[in-house]
Amino acid sequence: MWTPTKNQKYGVVIYNFDQDEVPQALHLDVGETVQVLEECRGWYRGFSTRNRNVKGIFPAQFIHLKPFKIDNEGLYETVTPVEDPVVQEAASVLREWGQIWKNLYVLLGTSQGDQELWDAVRKAMMDVADWRKQLITGTLTSDQIAQLKLKITSKIDWGNRKLGLDLVPRVDGEMVDPDAVSVVELHQVHVQSAEASQSHSQGLGTLAKRKERRKVLSHHLFFCMRDFSYHLGEDAEIFFSLYDAQKAKFISERFLVKLSKEGFSNYVEKIHSNCTIFTDLGSGDLASDLYIVAHVVRVGRMLFSESVKKMSSHNYRRPYGIALFRLAQSVLQGGEGEVELTGKLFTSDEKDFWQLPELVLKKQSNKYSIMSNNASYGLVVSVKVVHGELEQATKENPLLLKNVCVTKKLGFSDVIMPGDVRNDLYVTLNSGEFERGGKSVGKNIEVTVLTLDAEGQALQAIYSGMGHEGTPEYSSMIMYHNNSPRWNERLKVAIPIDQFAGAHLRLEYRHCSTRERNEKKLFGFSFVRLMDDDGGTTLRDGSHELCVYKCDERGRLSNPMEYLNMPFLSKEAVDCIYSLPFQRSPKESIIIDTLLCSTKLTQNVDLLSLLRWRSTPDGIGETLSRLTRVDGAETVKFLQDVLDALFAMFSTDDGNSTQHSGHVFQALVFIFSLLEDSKFEHFKPVMDAYITGHFAAALVYKGLISCVKHLSDLCPQTEKQEAIMRCFRSLEYIFKFIIQSRLLFARATGGQNEDSFRVDVDSLFESFAHMLNMHLENIQASQVTLLEHLQGACDQLCRVLSPGEVANHLSNLFNATPVESTRDLTRAKLHAMKNSVNSPIYDDDEGRGLLLETICTHLRQHLDSRLELTLCGEVLSDIVILTHKHIKKYSHKLPATLHQDVEMIMRTLFDVVVQVILTLERSAPSSDSCTLAPDVMGLAHLLTALKTQFVPIHASMTLGSFFLGSMDEEIRGTLVACLMGILQLMGESHYSKLWEAHMISGTHHLRHLLHSTIVLLADLVRAAVFPSDWFVMRMVTNYTILAAMQEIAQPLISTFLKQGRFDNQLWSSYLNLAVGFLTQPCLQLEHFSQQKRHKVLERYNDMRVLMGFQILSMWRELDDHRLHFIPGMVGPFLEVTLVPEPELRKATLPIFFDMMQAEQQAKGSFKQVETELIDKLDILVSENKGDDEYRQLFNTILLERVRSNDPVWRESGTAFINSVTRLLERLLDYRNVMQGDENCDKRMSCTVNLLNFYKNEVNRQEMYIRYIYKLHDLHVPAGNFTEAAFTLQLHANQLAWTQRMLHADHLYPAQTETQRKELIYMKIIDNFDKGKCWEQGIPLLEELATQYRTRLFDYQKLSEVLKRQATFYEKILSGKRYDNEYFRVGFYGLGLPLFVRNKVFIYRGLEYEQIGAFTQRIQTEFPQAKMLSHNTPPDDTIRSSDAQYIQICAVKTLTEPNPMFDGVEVDERILKYYSNNHVRRFVYDRPTYRGPADKDNEFKNLWIERITYTTEFELPGILKWFEVVDQKMDQLCPPQYACETVERNNKQIRQITLHYRANPQDNIQPFTMRLQGTIDAAVNGGVAKYQDAFFGPDYLVMYPENADHVNRLKVLLSDQTMILENALDLHGKIAPSANQPLHRRLVDVFEGLRNKVRKMCSTPQSQRSTSSLQSTPPPPPTHRRADSDPATEFRRTGSIVNSPLPPLPSDKGAVSTSSSSTSGHSSQRSSQASSLYAHFHSASHDDELYAKPQEWDSGIGSQRDSRPRSAYISDSRGSSPKSLSKSLNNDYMIVPPPKLSDESQRWRHSRPPSPHTTRSSGIHDSLNTSWSDSHGSEESLPPLPPRVGERQTRSVSLGGEDDAPPPVLPKRMGKKCASPAMFGCDQLVGDGVDGCSSSGGGLSNGFPASTPGTPPLLSPRNHRTPPPPPIPPKSISTPLTPLSPPTCFSLNTSAEDLTPTMPTNLYIGTLDETQHSLLENYSVPPRLQPHPPPSP
Repeated sequence: MWTPTKNQKYGVVIYNFDQDEVPQALHLDVGETVQVLEECRGWYRGFSTRNRNVKGIFPAQFIHLKPFKIDNEGLYETVTPVEDPVVQEAASVLREWGQIWKNLYVLLGTSQGDQELWDAVRKAMMDVADWRKQLITGTLTSDQIAQLKLKITSKIDWGNRKLGLDLVPRVDGEMVDPDAVSVVELHQVHVQSAEASQSHSQGLGTLAKRKERRKVLSHHLFFCMRDFSYHLGEDAEIFFSLYDAQKAKFISERFLVKLSKEGFSNYVEKIHSNCTIFTDLGSGDLASDLYIVAHVVRVGRMLFSESVKKMSSHNYRRPYGIALFRLAQSVLQGGEGEVELTGKLFTSDEKDFWQLPELVLKKQSNKYSIMSNNASYGLVVSVKVVHGELEQATKENPLLLKNVCVTKKLGFSDVIMPGDVRNDLYVTLNSGEFERGGKSVGKNIEVTVLTLDAEGQALQAIYSGMGHEGTPEYSSMIMYHNNSPRWNERLKVAIPIDQFAGAHLRLEYRHCSTRERNEKKLFGFSFVRLMDDDGGTTLRDGSHELCVYKCDERGRLSNPMEYLNMPFLSKEAVDCIYSLPFQRSPKESIIIDTLLCSTKLTQNVDLLSLLRWRSTPDGIGETLSRLTRVDGAETVKFLQDVLDALFAMFSTDDGNSTQHSGHVFQALVFIFSLLEDSKFEHFKPVMDAYITGHFAAALVYKGLISCVKHLSDLCPQTEKQEAIMRCFRSLEYIFKFIIQSRLLFARATGGQNEDSFRVDVDSLFESFAHMLNMHLENIQASQVTLLEHLQGACDQLCRVLSPGEVANHLSNLFNATPVESTRDLTRAKLHAMKNSVNSPIYDDDEGRGLLLETICTHLRQHLDSRLELTLCGEVLSDIVILTHKHIKKYSHKLPATLHQDVEMIMRTLFDVVVQVILTLERSAPSSDSCTLAPDVMGLAHLLTALKTQFVPIHASMTLGSFFLGSMDEEIRGTLVACLMGILQLMGESHYSKLWEAHMISGTHHLRHLLHSTIVLLADLVRAAVFPSDWFVMRMVTNYTILAAMQEIAQPLISTFLKQGRFDNQLWSSYLNLAVGFLTQPCLQLEHFSQQKRHKVLERYNDMRVLMGFQILSMWRELDDHRLHFIPGMVGPFLEVTLVPEPELRKATLPIFFDMMQAEQQAKGSFKQVETELIDKLDILVSENKGDDEYRQLFNTILLERVRSNDPVWRESGTAFINSVTRLLERLLDYRNVMQGDENCDKRMSCTVNLLNFYKNEVNRQEMYIRYIYKLHDLHVPAGNFTEAAFTLQLHANQLAWTQRMLHADHLYPAQTETQRKELIYMKIIDNFDKGKCWEQGIPLLEELATQYRTRLFDYQKLSEVLKRQATFYEKILSGKRYDNEYFRVGFYGLGLPLFVRNKVFIYRGLEYEQIGAFTQRIQTEFPQAKMLSHNTPPDDTIRSSDAQYIQICAVKTLTEPNPMFDGVEVDERILKYYSNNHVRRFVYDRPTYRGPADKDNEFKNLWIERITYTTEFELPGILKWFEVVDQKMDQLCPPQYACETVERNNKQIRQITLHYRANPQDNIQPFTMRLQGTIDAAVNGGVAKYQDAFFGPDYLVMYPENADHVNRLKVLLSDQTMILENALDLHGKIAPSANQPLHRRLVDVFEGLRNKVRKMCSTPQSQRSTSSLQSTPPPPPTHRRADSDPATEFRRTGSIVNSPLPPLPSDKGAVSTSSSSTSGHSSQRSSQASSLYAHFHSASHDDELYAKPQEWDSGIGSQRDSRPRSAYISDSRGSSPKSLSKSLNNDYMIVPPPKLSDESQRWRHSRPPSPHTTRSSGIHDSLNTSWSDSHGSEESLPPLPPRVGERQTRSVSLGGEDDAPPPVLPKRMGKKCASPAMFGCDQLVGDGVDGCSSSGGGLSNGFPASTPGTPPLLSPRNHRTPPPPPIPPKSISTPLTPLSPPTCFSLNTSAEDLTPTMPTNLYIGTLDETQHSLLENYSVPPRLQPHPPPSP
């Protein structure tokens, strides 16, 4: 049993689960998250968070459960995992990116692929996944976790921006909860997050954090020596220091690494001995050209030799070489992490060693060289730059910097920290000058430096390099034999501060011998005192030349007092050389440089005199004046002592001022201003600590106030404002001291003199106000300074005064500042307001109330003036944010003060903010018609400037597009956020008060407010104020607008509807706004991912539904006023109903019924609703709105409303709803196929459907023409020029030859109707020319010529038209064009689009397109469809399945008679066009066998099933295909088919004979082969087979109904002999001598053929059936074809055997007709069309002659006779009968017709009729709608007949039996037939060949040809024309004869049907050839013969 889960709610899939055999199994992939609902015995039931709508079951062991929390527990509960938000976000992002990444992969290799993006996303996903894994492990420190989270969120933001996803608003790296902050604050966070994301910041995503980062002035360089590959052979010391190449000096201490002689790898003294961090680098240092310089010093023998192995007794420090490493900017900026650097050692002469770095940098290579080394790398170091304070940097990089020694910068850093304690003296041994001492070579001088205290005790204070402990002495390098050495060695002397006063340095000089046994010999010394005698100042920085005193015994130096009193500087010892204890060597000296970096000692005398002011009271004034010259660094080092001294001088002990109070105040202001410097800003805490902990002057507050007031009063009176401005800049610290002094005084006196203090403060602020109110240019800077620094003073005042009092003082100052002042002063005032809003004063209810009133008033004035909008927006933003925070503190009822505050903001600023946003513009165009003053106040002014009438919101140019498009984005965004914030603060009561306040001045004020608000909200909705990726901001804004609109509706209803003041514009604006809100893209949830959609619904619900019901509510309120919104609101409401939300659709669709009802009641019809609905529906559906569900809902809901309400207009309403439903169906079909080249045909079909709808159903000419050109634009790129011409002709037919002016559109300029029609005609003619359809272009040219000649009299154009017309006539005769193939295509299955579903079409193929290519094209267009392999009708299972099925087969045209050619000899080149064009009927033939098969002669049982298809319109037309609207099936008996075969062959021989008679010079080969093939085939079996099959004595007894066909076959065979005779005559005349032997043989063979035919056709009288003589001869011919043979006509005799029979009449109204499109000139395969032989003789042609199912003749080339119109009869439906005369098409399958119900008729449009051709327009019986009874026949269909190769023989004369009796004259039938045809009236007389009609199953002269007793056909010369037969009554339907099967006869679907059994043919040499030929051509459509001309 399934039970709900409690502790198992959320988990992750750890195994794939996909088992279809498990019922209701939920497919899961590894990594998916699932929510569990129920459990049962090891199974869970729930859903994946990817798709919450699909629920299923899955195994419990496949799920890893995770901790969770539940929000909104219950039916709509939300389960979320309890894990770190960043971890959760990373997982969510990876899922979302993963899907996008897969899609990017699919696009790779296409034009849309982006390999770079794909790689970047992949790397980002890998990084995020790896970092998330690190977070989950839980092994990181808190600092590492914080840093890693920042990296993850930064990478997520980068990826989202790269992929175009939504921006995530963050504060400190954490996502912001939009419900917890104000809209304004949310906007600020979005701005900051966007900037952080754009700048690739690794920080926190907020401006505050990034600003702090930019303020960091301290940087540090981590350094580590990695390797040293040089072999020195002795110990070494390497000193590393930073060198500034631009300043050419070292800027850091030295870092020392000691190496043993074994090398670097064996030297491990302690951990981090080779690493340090160079600290306190400033930004200027990083920007400079920095190097790391390494000085390598060898420690050992004086002269090193590899051969000496003995250890040296002395270790001398000898120069060896240097290395330089340049620090690139990329390294210094810290962007590359730890970087490894490699360098080589350089060396030089020892005398240049001191300057070797400079020489290398200057590339003076003549003074240095590179040291050789076996290794390739030399010296290897690594560096990394870290930023920020050292303590913080160490925390951020604990593994890197912990316990690493510090190497400080020389001098103080850019930022001096208060806690820094430093007392370092840097001494540099620069150079020395020493005497030679009588030696020939120089000395080896070593300098030893010692640090001694006053008693001479050595101090451990000397550091030769960082990284090692201090030593008491240091020995310099030795320059070999050099009396003027230069060392440039720098030492650090760090003496404790308490020992510094008496300490001194002593330098001892010794000569070092190269001999090992000699000791170092002392020969002199120098010393330096570090502080002056009185202990005040230290040794000054700089170079010092020291005296060198001679001394050769160190014992004399044991008592420092002996020499400390001597001068130590050379310049001081000039006059006392011989009076000293030690003798000075005048020629010897040494120069050292010193630098003191101390926070406790000073070298400044002025500062020292200030600190000791009491000792010299008379010099106080001078001391104070010199204080400003003291370096700030010196001052802040002694800040506390300096302040104590100054306040002691400021006042007496009783609080009175002194004579120096003014100077002291100036000194205090100077010190306060020092703290504003960024270098000393860190001393502010020191100052604060002094004020609270050390300051004790309780009486100075009055004096300080007096000084400030004095300066304020003095401000207008003096030109020098610097001192005043400095005072105002220091107001914060001045007031800190004032307030602290006052508190000390109050504490000491118990609060006395408080009133006096208030008076002093009031007086001071009055002075401030007076100064601010002055309009003096010279004091403007002071006014600005005061306002900028005022807030610091007010914050301090709040410590002793109430916030209300301070707020009152501030308000007075703001009010005193003029509104119309300079920009700087205005900005300063706004800044002051902003500061006051963010001060503690605003937190107090009283203070907030006072400030709000003043600030809102000033903001309104500035907003009205459009001044400083950015600052106004910032102030307003802070007000809204803080007010929102105060409201958030109260979960229930708000205090009255907050209500009042919101009301104040709303009343003062709401309307003006709306106006500002509406009217702001950045660069509006200036014109007389539309000028916008900067102080536009009301919407009325705005609207008047734009337009005299209010512009609807849904108009194409909204106010947003006019104004907001040119606004500054930042200002606009801020003000819009402020407006949303105000709306968010407002409650129902606030809205009510707002409406009431505006109603006081009249309803027009309220109307303007509502108008402007609605216009603005509409622009915000439509103009997309915020970027598209600010999704959270947009949703919060929309939610706020939704709430506001619900409140705006109240005054609309109460004031502008129910009180008789209905305002149409106001209501229309509101409704348009609601529609715009509902349809905006960011609310269309169906476009979101499942996860995103769920989040939106969870937080906001579906705002579209809420707004939809709001619209519905407002619509119901309108009631009688609804007519005002027709038709204006039809389109917007339609857009609402198209939103794909079922509930919304169901709720809003009835609005259309209300509109129809309203218009019907008012105007008697709903024409406007109908028109507008159709117009807008077309536009909106094309914008991808609407779906099939909408179509069904539209139809169902509205029809139900019509039925339930039963209005008087029910019938018209129902018709309209159904019509719109059909339009929707077509529009949806059209939209679904708009993409992809393979959908071109589909687009054409859908376009035609829409085109027909707009013309026939709704008569919308503009829409009709619009789709005409859409169809034309589809045809032209596809090369369908003929169809494009027919399409344009539809438009031309809408125009007349008038001078009416037509307006311009996107295709045509403004012009007269005649001009436009002329222009369209020329386009049509061009397209007909390109499509080689010249016959259709000629009538248009004639019409144009008539206009030019008779109306326009434009002879120039007339001549051009006539020339082109002549060209067209020439092209008809000489141009080469291909006869297109036609194909039947059936579409079955519900998976297909509606416009083809279960329908059958006839397609016109492309040029040279065969069945294979056509099938492939259709398959490409319908890639999901399955091609049916059989040709049987599909059953209902296929038709009703959800799949797609297609059947394809080739069909032949069935040409209609053309009255133009009656009685005229017509060139075949003219006629052949009509055999393949202007056709509506097509046939498909299939062979069947009845009865037992005769293996020797299968023609006995060969029957033909012929299906005739009638299309909706003629082809070609506006499409290359049309739907089949009628389908007939007929049967051709064996002799009838034999007649067709012989008849076709006769025609072909006649055609080739005519050709060679006209062109005897042509190659004779095709003619010879045709004759040989025909004669040989006939002799070797053709005639014999026919004789055996049909001319035997038993055949007519068995099949008396076929007597007419048998007789006609005899006539045709006889006629063939005459045709062959004529052909042989011609052949003998034109055949060259080489062909004459073959010709004689053909003549001989032909003699035998003629005799055989004579015998066969001379049937004894006794064997003739009586009925065979009752056939009525046809009427005399009315015209003779150009290809008829006059010789044949002349040589006819009276004998029926020797005379050819005339043709049976053809009837244009016959039902079952078909034709062939194969002609001698145009129907060959493309591969055969290059030679004459190919035209007239081919394997294909030979195969088609006799045995192949006939390719139908059109009769154009051979029909000599045409019966008079009086001879035609009609069947019961009014159709004229016509016999079957077409051959079998054995190439393809029979495709069943589609079902057509009565309701399925559509309004169709036919192409324009040919001007000179009358077409039959009768539509035959409907298509068969059911195949359910198609298997009723038990007789299996016979196999297909074989195709026969054609052989030609010849006989000159017709021998045989000349004495055969003539045939009996025909008689009329004795009785009427029971049925007009064997298979019903539909199967009647068809077109014949050469004037003869095949009468199989048809009527001859009105009699049923198949009726027993029908006589044979007779020659028209022997018989007179009979009277026309009686017309059967139309009211009586003709019953079927017993022999005829039902109309829907059986089509056996067995396999044998498609596997033809090859019968023995009549005219073929071998059976194998025939079988091979048939099988080879079974799937290739044969060429069609030209059609006969249509009969009248």
